[in-house]
Amino acid sequence: MRKNWLIASLYVVLWMVGTGSVAAEEHDMSMSGDMNMSVAMHQQVKSDMKLELNGKPLQLDESYLIDNSLFVPYRAFAEGIGAEVSYEASTQMVTVKKEGMVVQLTIGSSEALVNGSSRMMVGPAQLINSSTFVHSRFLAEVFGIAVQYDEATRTVNLVSDTGLSTANPVAKTYYVNIEGFQFKGGNITVEAGSTIVFTNKDKVKHNAVAVNGSFKLPLLATGESGRITLTEPGAYVYFCEPHKNAMQAVITVK
Repeated sequence: MRKNWLIASLYVVLWMVGTGSVAAEEHDMSMSGDMNMSVAMHQQVKSDMKLELNGKPLQLDESYLIDNSLFVPYRAFAEGIGAEVSYEASTQMVTVKKEGMVVQLTIGSSEALVNGSSRMMVGPAQLINSSTFVHSRFLAEVFGIAVQYDEATRTVNLVSDTGLSTANPVAKTYYVNIEGFQFKGGNITVEAGSTIVFTNKDKVKHNAVAVNGSFKLPLLATGESGRITLTEPGAYVYFCEPHKNAMQAVITVK
């Protein structure tokens, strides 16, 4: 009788060990899948787009599409548009200077300093193959260079001589990241005709709705973007519809 009890106990122990191994294996596989998904979400796609500055090819070794935005090596791009560049390794800060304008970018951050004022980019400056890559449209438009895209030839045309005076500034694209239940970079002053792109980086849905009813974005899921274009001067107070009491900001159009 005691012998049968011992054999039964041994079977129970072996069954529990086997179940634990399977569970551990499934947990490892799940973690591996999550890690692979995370890596895939952050993978860069090498771009075949061509860049031209005032009709002449801009020589870049490589460029990448990240979330459908073109990222280029900052040094080659900045020098190509006639800017001075420097890099501080201790702070991982990139500095680009051109005609009295100073732009500072920090690797891993979506926030840029333009003459000391905070501006948000569509994505952070980042290292790819040991080179620093930045969002091409942001860096171009900060220095007053218009960006045009020819889909037929997959060519990004940069036009620095727009013929517009400072009294009629070039309309630009501005970026507002929705993160941590905040409109980061959301209190901004823009030129009439400018486009503002909102990107949701939170795990809950957000949108942007003007108090005066001039614009209303649909609810954006994680990673989704929406854009508006404001042509009339004025102050546009806006909020997130599901989180109205916590999330408000103002866009001033001049």
